[in-house]
Amino acid sequence: MSGLAFASAPRPSLPMRFLVAALAWGAVAGLWLAWQGEITLLSRWTPATLVLVHVFALGLLGNAMLGSLVQFLPVAAGSPLPGTRVVPWLHAAFNAGLVLLLATFAASSHALALPAGGLLGGSLAIFVLLALVAVIRGKGARVVREGIGLALLASIATAALGLLLLAARTGWRGPAAAGMVDVHAAFGVIGWVLGLLAAVGGVTLPMLQGTRALPTPALRTWQIALVLTLGIGVATQAGVLPGGAWRLAAWPPAAFALAVCVLQARAPHRRNPVLRRFWQAGCACLFAASLLVLRPDVPLVSLGVLVLGVGLPLLVVGMALEITAFLTWIALRQRVPRGVRVPGVGSLFEEADRRRAFVLHAVAGAWLVAAAFAPALARGAGLAIALAYAVSLHGQWRCWRQAAMWRRDDG
Repeated sequence: MSGLAFASAPRPSLPMRFLVAALAWGAVAGLWLAWQGEITLLSRWTPATLVLVHVFALGLLGNAMLGSLVQFLPVAAGSPLPGTRVVPWLHAAFNAGLVLLLATFAASSHALALPAGGLLGGSLAIFVLLALVAVIRGKGARVVREGIGLALLASIATAALGLLLLAARTGWRGPAAAGMVDVHAAFGVIGWVLGLLAAVGGVTLPMLQGTRALPTPALRTWQIALVLTLGIGVATQAGVLPGGAWRLAAWPPAAFALAVCVLQARAPHRRNPVLRRFWQAGCACLFAASLLVLRPDVPLVSLGVLVLGVGLPLLVVGMALEITAFLTWIALRQRVPRGVRVPGVGSLFEEADRRRAFVLHAVAGAWLVAAAFAPALARGAGLAIALAYAVSLHGQWRCWRQAAMWRRDDG
């Protein structure tokens, strides 16, 4: 923690609102799955499936990614985010746009598509612009800022493709080109989420899990390879390369998962065992998906469940709980007078709450994976997911309220 610029940290409530929203959307995903049942897991094209996919991708992962950047950029990357006064408005616009988008999918409503696209696309574009300015002006490690910058550019590409697909779905333009959905998903999962997790993980893995730091050449090689992989995906869908070339997209999740596992196994100072378990379980799902994608008989819905429904959420939820403890410590440090000793970061989030959250998420994730191959289990999986996120939210609330309720015991 000695290398963190806590003096540059934004108000803790700014990133916290994103993290709370992320876990809340996770609970919504579970309730939606429990309500709709097996229809959400039978095809990737049904309205119910589209709703579930975007609740995970935008509600859970999107809020978590944006919230982590609000905190990470100034504190760990040396890149203070300009215009923080508009962040609450961006948060509100992003989530309002998501609600309208989900309603558009669920009701096949054309009237809601325009405001949904405007709120989502506009809020994300403004956030990315502010974040890119921060990255360019920053003074932190260049390779970290470059990785974040590439992830931000991938998020804009994802959003642009998503808006084109929405326009095609609502009849504003002709049918989308074959494979555009796959390119949209690749930019979102590989470029935006995995790219950002790798860039941030270069700092947080040594800091929070006690691993060795990856050398700069390795991180830069990863970034170049991601760009080439996305380029191959675009060329494949454009017909420039053979159709089977898109399976090269299986390597980034596998490489990421293996790198994390190797770093954890060789960590000289192992820390935060529950966070390590979250990441081990999440990486296991990513690696399994990267192997199954090589088998043409495995449906894409099952791969999506492993990556978008279980693997990436496990990584993000584990980090969200950890960041909550940091934000609570910062808020508490700002509230109490100088010279008053406050609890350490590690003691603010109850270890029992972390363990309980991990067990429930692991059970819910296993249930969801089983449901991907036996859709009759979908409703039960949905209830398990909703319970896991509800318990995580409760633990998050118990931790955060200490920022306002903690009192020194002078006795």
